[in-house]
Amino acid sequence: MKCPTLAILLFAGIALPGALAAKEKKEAKEPAPPAPIGWLDLQAGARSFSISLPDLQKATRHLSPGALLPVFKTKEKHGAQLGQVGVLNLETGDSELGWVEINPAELKPPGDYPLDSELLRMLGTPYLDDFTADHTDIARFLVKQPEGPPALLCYVFTAPLSTAKLVIFTPHQGKFIPTTELNIPMNEMQSGITSVMVKDLVGDGSACVITKEPFREQAQTYGTIMHIRKINDGKFQDLWQAPIEFHNLSQYSSKMQILQPPEMNIGTPGTVTTGEVTFRPSGKGQEPVWKGKVEFYVFGRDKSVDSVNIEKACPWDGQRFAPLR
Repeated sequence: MKCPTLAILLFAGIALPGALAAKEKKEAKEPAPPAPIGWLDLQAGARSFSISLPDLQKATRHLSPGALLPVFKTKEKHGAQLGQVGVLNLETGDSELGWVEINPAELKPPGDYPLDSELLRMLGTPYLDDFTADHTDIARFLVKQPEGPPALLCYVFTAPLSTAKLVIFTPHQGKFIPTTELNIPMNEMQSGITSVMVKDLVGDGSACVITKEPFREQAQTYGTIMHIRKINDGKFQDLWQAPIEFHNLSQYSSKMQILQPPEMNIGTPGTVTTGEVTFRPSGKGQEPVWKGKVEFYVFGRDKSVDSVNIEKACPWDGQRFAPLR
């Protein structure tokens, strides 16, 4: 399918209010915590993450499977072992410190993975600049490969410069080296990747990277697209993409027409598309299932004049998932 080129990373939801707000927050970034005492690998699944808010309240959210988190200290509370971890909130662009329940056996030694400063040094310009380095945050994920250790996938986010990228670091002779970068276009109204999840979908021993990436083409043409990618020989391989939100109200057709099959209406002029993607077992893996609706609008009327409901499975064909439309 032809979808707009995007500005995708844990599971996060809807688009940000804008990169500008995050940019302003980053100007007064808090001092970085000390070097981690270890790393927490969330391959086993999602986990609750508790943070303290400025109003002395606490908030809890879920961290997505596949995340690799730096652990700065541990403590015991009510018989449970807790670890203080650092997380990049992809929805807000903020770095957060909070607590998750851990099993001490899950902790990996601090030397197993490079620090942010080492990763930025390997990426070179512009991250060698002090200001850029100080205002760059990194979210890490481990992506299983058919052979050998997992690849280290990093979402590198620099709010003041409105730049972001996905970078694959592959293990080589005991070290991680950058192999492929994917730039994520951003602007004042566009936030980059708002969600990253690592999930085994194909059943061939490698994991897929599932991201939500907002886009905006015009004032009334915007939305969010879900991407599914694999890492193949140190490079990104696109497997599927589909909008989960698509407002296309910058222009209208002179005559409203509902196309067949119904999924052909997704993203057409004068429509608003909303949907969700679930995954259901299929063969050795899982396949995406898109479910949602398309509402039809005409110029000069605020409410939709018609709508169609859509549910479509997109099976694996041996190379990629079938397109939504």
